[in-house]
Amino acid sequence: MKITYLAHASFLIETKNKVMILTDPYDSSVGYEVFELSPDIVLTSHKHFDHGYTGALKGDFTVLDKPQEYNLKGVKIKGIKTFHDSEGGQKRGENIVFVIEDEFSVAHLGDLGHELEKDHLDRIGRVDILLIPVGGVYTIDAKAAYNVAKAINPKIIIPMHYKTEKLKFDLGRLEEFTKLFENVEYANSFELEINKLPEAQKVIVLSHRG
Repeated sequence: MKITYLAHASFLIETKNKVMILTDPYDSSVGYEVFELSPDIVLTSHKHFDHGYTGALKGDFTVLDKPQEYNLKGVKIKGIKTFHDSEGGQKRGENIVFVIEDEFSVAHLGDLGHELEKDHLDRIGRVDILLIPVGGVYTIDAKAAYNVAKAINPKIIIPMHYKTEKLKFDLGRLEEFTKLFENVEYANSFELEINKLPEAQKVIVLSHRG
Protein backbone atom coordinates (compact mmCIF):
# COMPACT_ATOMS: atom_id res chain seq x y z
CA MET A 1 0.00 0.00 0.00
CA LYS A 2 1.17 3.51 -0.81
CA ILE A 3 -0.10 6.65 0.94
CA THR A 4 0.58 10.13 -0.45
CA TYR A 5 -0.21 13.14 1.73
CA LEU A 6 -1.49 15.90 -0.53
CA ALA A 7 -2.32 18.37 2.27
CA HIS A 8 -4.85 19.22 4.97
CA ALA A 9 -7.05 16.07 5.22
CA SER A 10 -6.43 14.88 1.67
CA PHE A 11 -4.53 11.68 0.94
CA LEU A 12 -4.16 9.54 -2.16
CA ILE A 13 -4.17 5.89 -1.15
CA GLU A 14 -3.02 3.24 -3.62
CA THR A 15 -4.18 -0.23 -2.67
CA LYS A 16 -2.37 -3.49 -3.27
CA ASN A 17 -4.29 -3.92 -6.55
CA LYS A 18 -3.59 -0.33 -7.71
CA VAL A 19 -7.00 1.12 -6.87
CA MET A 20 -6.57 4.86 -6.27
CA ILE A 21 -8.63 6.28 -3.39
CA LEU A 22 -8.66 10.02 -2.71
CA THR A 23 -9.81 11.41 0.63
CA ASP A 24 -11.33 14.84 1.34
CA PRO A 25 -10.15 16.93 -1.63
CA TYR A 26 -9.89 20.68 -0.93
CA ASP A 27 -10.26 23.80 -3.11
CA SER A 28 -7.65 26.51 -3.71
CA SER A 29 -9.01 28.85 -1.02
CA VAL A 30 -7.45 26.57 1.64
CA GLY A 31 -3.99 27.72 0.56
CA TYR A 32 -2.51 24.51 -0.81
CA GLU A 33 -1.89 23.55 -4.43
CA VAL A 34 -4.83 21.73 -6.01
CA PHE A 35 -3.89 18.74 -8.14
CA GLU A 36 -5.56 17.37 -11.27
CA LEU A 37 -5.85 13.75 -10.22
CA SER A 38 -7.67 10.77 -11.72
CA PRO A 39 -8.75 8.65 -8.76
CA ASP A 40 -11.02 5.64 -8.90
CA ILE A 41 -12.83 6.46 -5.65
CA VAL A 42 -13.27 9.73 -3.75
CA LEU A 43 -14.19 9.74 -0.06
CA THR A 44 -15.74 12.94 1.30
CA SER A 45 -16.30 13.07 5.03
CA HIS A 46 -18.60 16.11 4.69
CA LYS A 47 -19.48 18.85 2.21
CA HIS A 48 -17.29 21.74 3.36
CA PHE A 49 -15.02 23.47 0.82
CA ASP A 50 -11.84 22.05 2.35
CA HIS A 51 -13.06 18.42 2.28
CA GLY A 52 -15.43 17.88 -0.64
CA TYR A 53 -14.12 19.75 -3.71
CA THR A 54 -14.05 17.55 -6.81
CA GLY A 55 -13.90 20.25 -9.50
CA ALA A 56 -10.25 19.63 -10.42
CA LEU A 57 -10.52 15.85 -10.67
CA LYS A 58 -10.35 14.01 -13.98
CA GLY A 59 -11.64 10.72 -15.31
CA ASP A 60 -14.43 8.42 -14.20
CA PHE A 61 -14.49 8.36 -10.40
CA THR A 62 -17.09 7.39 -7.81
CA VAL A 63 -17.79 9.69 -4.87
CA LEU A 64 -18.69 8.05 -1.57
CA ASP A 65 -20.35 10.47 0.84
CA LYS A 66 -22.78 8.42 2.90
CA PRO A 67 -22.29 6.40 6.11
CA GLN A 68 -22.81 2.91 4.73
CA GLU A 69 -20.86 -0.10 3.49
CA TYR A 70 -19.43 -0.26 -0.03
CA ASN A 71 -17.58 -2.78 -2.17
CA LEU A 72 -15.97 -1.13 -5.20
CA LYS A 73 -13.21 -2.44 -7.45
CA GLY A 74 -12.54 -5.22 -4.98
CA VAL A 75 -12.06 -2.85 -2.04
CA LYS A 76 -14.36 -2.91 0.99
CA ILE A 77 -15.05 0.52 2.45
CA LYS A 78 -17.35 1.38 5.33
CA GLY A 79 -18.55 4.80 6.40
CA ILE A 80 -19.44 5.41 10.03
CA LYS A 81 -21.60 8.37 11.03
CA THR A 82 -19.98 10.70 13.55
CA PHE A 83 -20.18 14.45 14.15
CA HIS A 84 -18.20 17.56 13.25
CA ASP A 85 -18.51 18.91 16.81
CA SER A 86 -18.98 17.74 20.38
CA GLU A 87 -22.67 18.70 20.44
CA GLY A 88 -24.15 15.96 18.26
CA GLY A 89 -23.73 17.96 15.07
CA GLN A 90 -25.67 21.00 16.25
CA LYS A 91 -22.82 23.39 15.43
CA ARG A 92 -21.22 21.91 12.30
CA GLY A 93 -23.27 18.91 11.25
CA GLU A 94 -22.29 15.33 10.60
CA ASN A 95 -18.95 13.77 9.71
CA ILE A 96 -18.13 10.38 8.19
CA VAL A 97 -15.27 8.19 9.35
CA PHE A 98 -14.21 5.97 6.46
CA VAL A 99 -12.44 2.62 6.92
CA ILE A 100 -10.71 1.10 3.90
CA GLU A 101 -10.28 -2.64 4.28
CA ASP A 102 -7.47 -3.82 2.02
CA GLU A 103 -4.13 -5.52 2.67
CA PHE A 104 -3.99 -3.09 5.58
CA SER A 105 -6.95 -1.43 7.25
CA VAL A 106 -6.89 2.37 6.97
CA ALA A 107 -9.22 4.71 8.88
CA HIS A 108 -9.65 8.34 7.79
CA LEU A 109 -11.43 10.32 10.50
CA GLY A 110 -12.36 13.36 8.41
CA ASP A 111 -13.28 16.36 10.57
CA LEU A 112 -14.11 14.35 13.67
CA GLY A 113 -15.23 16.75 16.37
CA HIS A 114 -15.56 14.49 19.42
CA GLU A 115 -14.03 11.50 21.13
CA LEU A 116 -15.42 8.13 20.10
CA GLU A 117 -17.86 6.02 22.07
CA LYS A 118 -17.75 2.23 22.27
CA ASP A 119 -20.36 1.89 19.53
CA HIS A 120 -18.19 3.94 17.14
CA LEU A 121 -15.12 1.90 18.00
CA ASP A 122 -16.98 -1.36 17.49
CA ARG A 123 -18.15 -0.28 14.05
CA ILE A 124 -14.73 1.03 13.05
CA GLY A 125 -13.13 -2.27 14.05
CA ARG A 126 -9.46 -3.12 13.62
CA VAL A 127 -7.33 -0.33 12.20
CA ASP A 128 -3.71 -0.67 11.10
CA ILE A 129 -3.18 2.89 9.85
CA LEU A 130 -4.99 5.90 11.31
CA LEU A 131 -5.31 9.27 9.55
CA ILE A 132 -6.37 11.66 12.29
CA PRO A 133 -7.09 15.42 12.60
CA VAL A 134 -5.10 17.04 15.40
CA GLY A 135 -5.43 20.82 14.97
CA GLY A 136 -8.55 21.56 16.98
CA VAL A 137 -10.76 24.63 16.29
CA TYR A 138 -13.00 22.71 13.86
CA THR A 139 -12.06 19.19 14.97
CA ILE A 140 -10.72 17.36 17.99
CA ASP A 141 -7.64 19.03 19.42
CA ALA A 142 -4.28 17.42 20.18
CA LYS A 143 -5.29 15.94 23.55
CA ALA A 144 -8.59 14.54 22.27
CA ALA A 145 -6.78 13.19 19.19
CA TYR A 146 -4.33 11.43 21.50
CA ASN A 147 -7.25 9.82 23.34
CA VAL A 148 -8.93 8.77 20.07
CA ALA A 149 -5.69 7.32 18.72
CA LYS A 150 -5.14 5.31 21.88
CA ALA A 151 -8.73 4.04 21.82
CA ILE A 152 -8.45 2.89 18.19
CA ASN A 153 -4.92 1.58 18.81
CA PRO A 154 -3.45 1.36 15.29
CA LYS A 155 0.16 0.49 14.48
CA ILE A 156 0.71 3.67 12.42
CA ILE A 157 -0.74 7.10 13.24
CA ILE A 158 -0.52 9.83 10.58
CA PRO A 159 -1.60 13.28 11.77
CA MET A 160 -3.46 15.69 9.46
CA HIS A 161 -5.53 18.89 9.55
CA TYR A 162 -3.15 21.17 11.47
CA LYS A 163 -1.59 24.60 10.93
CA THR A 164 1.16 24.94 8.31
CA GLU A 165 2.84 27.88 6.58
CA LYS A 166 0.42 27.54 3.64
CA LEU A 167 -2.90 27.05 5.41
CA LYS A 168 -4.98 30.24 5.26
CA PHE A 169 -6.89 29.78 8.52
CA ASP A 170 -5.88 29.05 12.08
CA LEU A 171 -5.53 25.57 13.51
CA GLY A 172 -3.40 24.14 16.28
CA ARG A 173 0.20 23.17 15.61
CA LEU A 174 1.36 19.64 14.87
CA GLU A 175 3.80 19.67 17.78
CA GLU A 176 0.98 19.87 20.30
CA PHE A 177 0.06 16.35 19.19
CA THR A 178 3.44 14.77 18.52
CA LYS A 179 4.83 15.80 21.92
CA LEU A 180 2.35 13.41 23.53
CA PHE A 181 4.05 10.38 21.93
CA GLU A 182 7.45 8.83 22.44
CA ASN A 183 7.78 7.08 19.07
CA VAL A 184 7.57 9.76 16.36
CA GLU A 185 9.15 9.58 12.91
CA TYR A 186 9.42 12.58 10.59
CA ALA A 187 9.44 10.97 7.16
CA ASN A 188 10.74 14.02 5.22
CA SER A 189 8.55 12.89 2.32
CA PHE A 190 4.91 13.15 1.28
CA GLU A 191 4.86 9.47 0.30
CA LEU A 192 4.81 6.40 2.50
CA GLU A 193 5.02 2.88 1.12
CA ILE A 194 3.88 0.26 3.60
CA ASN A 195 4.93 -3.35 3.13
CA LYS A 196 4.68 -4.39 6.76
CA LEU A 197 3.53 -2.84 10.01
CA PRO A 198 5.89 -1.80 12.81
CA GLU A 199 5.92 -3.94 15.94
CA ALA A 200 5.35 -0.93 18.20
CA GLN A 201 2.88 1.88 17.59
CA LYS A 202 4.46 4.79 15.71
CA VAL A 203 3.44 8.31 14.72
CA ILE A 204 4.66 9.06 11.19
CA VAL A 205 4.62 12.72 10.11
CA LEU A 206 4.44 13.18 6.35
CA SER A 207 5.32 16.38 4.52
CA HIS A 208 2.45 17.84 2.52
CA ARG A 209 2.76 17.78 -1.27
CA GLY A 210 0.45 20.71 -1.90
